[in-house]
Amino acid sequence: MTLGSMITQARKSAAMSIDDLSAATSIRTSLLKEIESNSFAGCGGETYARGHLRNIAMKLGVDPQTFLTAFEE
Repeated sequence: MTLGSMITQARKSAAMSIDDLSAATSIRTSLLKEIESNSFAGCGGETYARGHLRNIAMKLGVDPQTFLTAFEE
């Protein structure tokens, strides 16, 4: 399972839309869509990507390390 699909699955399990997650995390909807498509180029670098992943995980009730480990792989 890819990181993007893990995030999508967690978001759907939390009954959140992309717009809901965007409002909760203050991450642009377009960037969230890119992240869910496994594209991290728009994050502004690896440090920002990791920060976004931590933010997303916390809002979805997922251990941030789960997403960070998948990102590293």
